[in-house]
Amino acid sequence: MTELFYKIIAIVLPVLSVIVCGYVYGRLRPIKARAQMAELNPLVMDFFTPMMFLGALSQKGFDIYANGALLMAGFVVVTGGALLGYGVARLCGVDVKTLVPTLIYNNCGNMGLPLAILAFGGAGFAPAAVLFVMCNLLYFSVGVLILTGGHLSLKPFNTPIIWAIAASLAIALLRIPVHPVLQQTFLFFTQAAITLMMFSLGVRLLDIDWKEFKIGILGGVLCPVGSLLFAVGLQRFNVLDLNAGQMAQVYLFASLPPAVSCFMMADYYKQEPSKVAAIVLIGNVLSVVFVPIGLVLAFNSQ
Repeated sequence: MTELFYKIIAIVLPVLSVIVCGYVYGRLRPIKARAQMAELNPLVMDFFTPMMFLGALSQKGFDIYANGALLMAGFVVVTGGALLGYGVARLCGVDVKTLVPTLIYNNCGNMGLPLAILAFGGAGFAPAAVLFVMCNLLYFSVGVLILTGGHLSLKPFNTPIIWAIAASLAIALLRIPVHPVLQQTFLFFTQAAITLMMFSLGVRLLDIDWKEFKIGILGGVLCPVGSLLFAVGLQRFNVLDLNAGQMAQVYLFASLPPAVSCFMMADYYKQEPSKVAAIVLIGNVLSVVFVPIGLVLAFNSQ
């Protein structure tokens, strides 16, 4: 038990340290930090992250066909948690368009990817990226449909991230070989993207609106708890025949908080952005509780 505790600390602490550095920098230079992130975030989203996708799904030895069950498991965990959230939203009188999309898109990018690498080694990156791809596609289709009240726009699909996902899926599905030099280039961009994502998240923690504390707690708890319940169900009934490594990835994925992009989309569509920001940011603070729980379940499943 002690060994497991130290192992989890060794995984979580480096990620939290970078996030805390971003938060401290933001506290010391709030105006400058926000301005810098406003300029840097589009570069990360439009260039570094697409390169990361291309590197993840095209790396040597990765077989997307062998990860079909993992994709389905991620889909079940996300949609199951979202359906549970729909019921809770109706019960609590919360706007479904505000709460449910935050349960569809978790922080599998700037938190999930580095955690997967630290927990499972280099081999854990590509499966985590597969779940990231699934989450993006689901959010920018079903999630946006819910967010807009049924008016699906093609605009969210017209982004470099979606183009990169399409290209990387084509490379993986057609098994197109990628030159090692290009792979190394992708690796450099991946390392930069992950670090910048974590640091940016720390700066964004400055924007928590404590007036929306209640809905922040509700969404921040519901996102990992709902998904973890369905992850436990998948292991208990073994309906997808996941191997131990895949099940561990699912547990880590399920324990993650809502993604920062949920706030950006809520702000774009004017769907109670202050409440969504509270859900996202308080949820990420609560990840210090739920991510270790996910890691305990992950390691015990192997």
